[in-house]
Amino acid sequence: MRTKRWAGLLALVLLLSLCGGALATAARVYDGADLFTASEEAALEEEIARFQEETGMDFVVVTSDEPQEDGEQYRVADEFYIHGNFGLDSEDSGVLYYIDMYNRYQYIYTRGQMIDYLTGSRIDAATGDSQSLLAQGDYVGAAEEIMERVRGYLRDGIPEGQYRYDILTGEMLTARKKALTTAEAAVCAAVAAAAGLAFVTLVKRSYRLKGSTYSYNFRENCDLTITGRVDDYIRTTTTQARKPDPPRSSGGGGYHGGGSGVHTSVGGGHHGGGGGHF
Repeated sequence: MRTKRWAGLLALVLLLSLCGGALATAARVYDGADLFTASEEAALEEEIARFQEETGMDFVVVTSDEPQEDGEQYRVADEFYIHGNFGLDSEDSGVLYYIDMYNRYQYIYTRGQMIDYLTGSRIDAATGDSQSLLAQGDYVGAAEEIMERVRGYLRDGIPEGQYRYDILTGEMLTARKKALTTAEAAVCAAVAAAAGLAFVTLVKRSYRLKGSTYSYNFRENCDLTITGRVDDYIRTTTTQARKPDPPRSSGGGGYHGGGSGVHTSVGGGHHGGGGGHF
């Protein structure tokens, strides 16, 4: 029965992808593992609708108890999100919270702008809070906790120094430079203005001439000396050191700190995420 229902959910997602984005904006909770009651599922749908209206970002909840290879949760989440045509902006920005009951694994999938908001450390913090709820069997509470965490991270903004890394190659894809605050910018402008004024004043004083005429004895005050220089090459020494890889999160989808690890998506572009067992 559950196998048929899960197959039906996948068929529904494929159907939505063929019908276009208008139909794909309806359901956001796909409970293939039967973890939620009808009232809990309806409440989650209402909360997600409020989340979308407040943030402009998408949020999807998917559960499954079907056999699958552990460690492939990011692929399942990516295919589900892409084929479901989820996302509310041009970058399809959003989050998919995936509960894999077969492997007892939770995964937070990020796409678009949400990759930058949900860094590895933020994903670890969010899944750490929901892990105890999952262990207690409070699955709807875990989904609500993740949604509230994401809402808070959106309010906090993208972390300073955030960057994206390719999970497979370790290559840095983007890096966000620190932006000056208004106070810092004002101080810099004042220092620059003071330094410029001091320089102009010094130059004026150095070249100020007294009297109406001035005669400069060029021959007595100038000296020209030509020197030769030869550089002899002796040897060179090159030292190489391997750049350490940034630590990966427990879900293989994100880096700790200000980094967001990404995979290449089945639909093109990149997606991020991370998670762990419960």
